[in-house]
Amino acid sequence: MKNLNQKRGWGLIPAAVVALALSSGLNGLHAQAVSNRLFAENFEGLALGPNREEGRAGLEVWTATPPTGWVQDNSGVPGFGTSNNGIEEWNGWTFANKDWWVATAGNQRRAEFAFGSGTVMIADPDEWDDASHAPGLFNAYITLPPITTTGAAANSLILAFDSTWRPEAFDDGAPNFPVDENGRPTNHQQGVVDAWFGTAGGTTNRVIDFESDSESPNFHRDGDFINESVFVPLNNPAGTQSLNLRFGMLNSANDWWWAVDNLAVGYPPLLASVTGNGVAVTNRIVEALGKTVNDAAGITVTVNGTAVTPVEATRAFVNDNVPDSERLFVAYTGTTVFPPRSRVNVTVRYTDNTGRLIEDAGSFVAPGYLSASATPRVITAVLTDAEWLTINEAAGVQIELNGTSVTPSSVVRSGTQVLVSYTSPALLPSNTRYTVRATYRSATGQVLNETVGFTTPTYETLNPAVATAAGTGAEAGMIWRTHQSPTNRPTTIATVENQLAGLLGPSVHDASAEVNGVFPIDIVNFDQAGGEAGNFRASGAGELAVADGVVPGLPGGPEFTLTDNVVGETRAFIEIPTAGLYTMVVNSDDGFRLTVGTTNNATAQVLGVFDGGRGSADSLIYFNVTQPGVYFFRLVWMEGGGGANVEWFTVNSNGTRALVNGTQTGALRAFRRRTVSEPGTSTGGRIQSIARNGANVVITYTGTLKSATTLNGPFTNVSGATSPATITPSEAFRFYRAE
Repeated sequence: MKNLNQKRGWGLIPAAVVALALSSGLNGLHAQAVSNRLFAENFEGLALGPNREEGRAGLEVWTATPPTGWVQDNSGVPGFGTSNNGIEEWNGWTFANKDWWVATAGNQRRAEFAFGSGTVMIADPDEWDDASHAPGLFNAYITLPPITTTGAAANSLILAFDSTWRPEAFDDGAPNFPVDENGRPTNHQQGVVDAWFGTAGGTTNRVIDFESDSESPNFHRDGDFINESVFVPLNNPAGTQSLNLRFGMLNSANDWWWAVDNLAVGYPPLLASVTGNGVAVTNRIVEALGKTVNDAAGITVTVNGTAVTPVEATRAFVNDNVPDSERLFVAYTGTTVFPPRSRVNVTVRYTDNTGRLIEDAGSFVAPGYLSASATPRVITAVLTDAEWLTINEAAGVQIELNGTSVTPSSVVRSGTQVLVSYTSPALLPSNTRYTVRATYRSATGQVLNETVGFTTPTYETLNPAVATAAGTGAEAGMIWRTHQSPTNRPTTIATVENQLAGLLGPSVHDASAEVNGVFPIDIVNFDQAGGEAGNFRASGAGELAVADGVVPGLPGGPEFTLTDNVVGETRAFIEIPTAGLYTMVVNSDDGFRLTVGTTNNATAQVLGVFDGGRGSADSLIYFNVTQPGVYFFRLVWMEGGGGANVEWFTVNSNGTRALVNGTQTGALRAFRRRTVSEPGTSTGGRIQSIARNGANVVITYTGTLKSATTLNGPFTNVSGATSPATITPSEAFRFYRAE
């Protein structure tokens, strides 16, 4: 909060004056009061669910379902309602935990939205564009339920909300976004609020128009409105019965965002928001249209039904770029920590400058201090100190798992966090929801408890039938195959397989270093330009000091300059020396899929996948081994545009890392071939070649040809097929294999 020395309106109120006003005005505040709020929404009542396509996992972080009575219109988002719709979490107006949104988007100044807390309403075309989508500009609306305005005098109502706005314009063109007749991008991020009174179809007023065009009189400049408290007169006519409001995020491409929180409609002075932390409450009041709070008449605050003192009232500008941004802050700070994750109910009573006694209520959700995560064997509960709370780990931490007490294997402080670990005697079931309840004490002796949910990782137990004996691998290393398209295409696993199969046309990569159509490699630690990316890099410390190689076959394309629209396939026979749980990691920009099987059925078991676009990020993959031996692994990787890298490694029990087939301690050995026949139930069939013949595809194979509409089947025999089989494509996708 900026407490300014300069004055505007009432200016700052000395704390002593406030205390005197409260003392002298309490009796008057017990008179009959009215509410100035006709509508308020802070989105804390929404039930959040797990992430969908974003890389940062969370169980209660996001929803596309608005509050009751709200109506979304996301039909103007390119690809909406199809699988080619960008990142699902940001497909139009949606709702998310602010802290998760900040973290999964990589911040980029989103964290500066200090007025927003808990769940916020978001339109984020920047994140939406991180996955492929249909061409066109992002246009999304969301309409509030009708707000009753019966009896409101003309021009008496205002809308107040908190906003974070970061714009871009005229910088994203073909092929994904439209251009004008001169080939110039037309994207022009615009945030609007429309208001109309009575039934739909009446006169609509645009009461908010945030423009990203620097030539517009409504230009809302980047950086000036990252954290804004907005109010706007609604200019309501006399005699109206209802108000309708609609928020729109329009004409956006890969632009930034607009997010809002703490919406309120009513008469000023208006309680715009109620926020707080673990011990404090802040009520923000908008004074407007000549209506102010009469401080001398006293202000009282109740928290969860109990009157609290002392209450401090100050006026401060909340945005130096907005002349009318002075707000009245009514704050209380206690010493007892609110129960973690509880709803804190707050009521504020005050008198306006006309003598009207006002009582408005709001609430917020107190913060929690517990988080939990798991491997297939170890559950870790993390308790994090706050400015107002220090956890006393020496007093002990009690843990319940799904309602049953368990004994922690360790309770260790690390800086401002207390790490409570529990090791399960057996592997926890894959992809299973658990709850953990922690009871702990603060340094002042207050007993607190809270419960959070977590999901165990998805993991596979390798099929022992596809293993061959240890020592059956030969020719140390792996093989890599590159395919590069000269044109843009979706960044999806289905596209990877079609591209590798030659269905998107011939590759334009540089094949000069290939041996029999593949690149012999030792490890997977590649960047498209040989720069530093991922975990292993030339400047890395210890076992991570491994320079990135250039992606084999890049740059390709005309005169060997292209680095986009690339897919890679790695095949390796990996020796798993002992039974047990393994942790494997793929770091990639963009997506990947890792499978285990045989050379005849390379995708029999999917161990890990990221199906879409992302910046360089780790995906942890766990798998259980009951039969040591040599297994056939296949890693496919894809890149759309921009940066590109991929690395493949394992994590040792002590936390150190080792590239697959690397020289680090604990590295798994990899081989390019087996010395024995392929195991498994396959009859030995294989696809030998795929070629185009005009509009047809010719498949040469041994065994029985089978097809399916999805990559994972079920596969059925192609009726009457003999090799070579000529296929006339009639569907968007069809997959073939030979058995």
